[in-house]
Amino acid sequence: MLGFGAMACSESDGRALPPPDPAKTTTTPSTPVIQTTPGGAFTLTSPSFADGQVIPVELTCQGAGTSPALAWTGTPEDTAELALVVRDRTVDGFLHWVVTGIDPTVTGFGQAGLPENAAQAVNSAGVAGWSPPCPPAGGGAHSYELTLHALPGQLAIAAGTDGSTTADLIEQASVAQATLTVTYSVD
Repeated sequence: MLGFGAMACSESDGRALPPPDPAKTTTTPSTPVIQTTPGGAFTLTSPSFADGQVIPVELTCQGAGTSPALAWTGTPEDTAELALVVRDRTVDGFLHWVVTGIDPTVTGFGQAGLPENAAQAVNSAGVAGWSPPCPPAGGGAHSYELTLHALPGQLAIAAGTDGSTTADLIEQASVAQATLTVTYSVD
């Protein structure tokens, strides 16, 4: 059987394949394509605030400083892990929160909560966890972007890892994002 296979594949047998017909060929994308679930678009919401609104004082340094409750729908099929990156876009992407290892079957978590087995990286304030918005008084409104990323593979980032490096890895691997933006200022 082995001899036959080698002979059938030999280029010296005089047979040649015709060139492919362009009308009958297709291309395959080089990046993974992840379809959304039947539920629709990948969206991120919060029961604590609406997109484009002011974040409640209780979630800032002027209040209790607890992390926000978040919920999402439409997690893309074939997502292996979800990760959250929260940045202050007014201050060159200051990282307020980086969370990895969120199970793709989870659809949210409560205020001051975190999904089971999720890991928090060290944010720009040097803390592994949530750093509440705390812009300088009189500095105008800051814009905070909360982005949930769908990842095709697991990052396996340990708790306490550098947040900047982790956020870069998340953003490079991300195949779908759901974003929520809020503002906050101190008079």
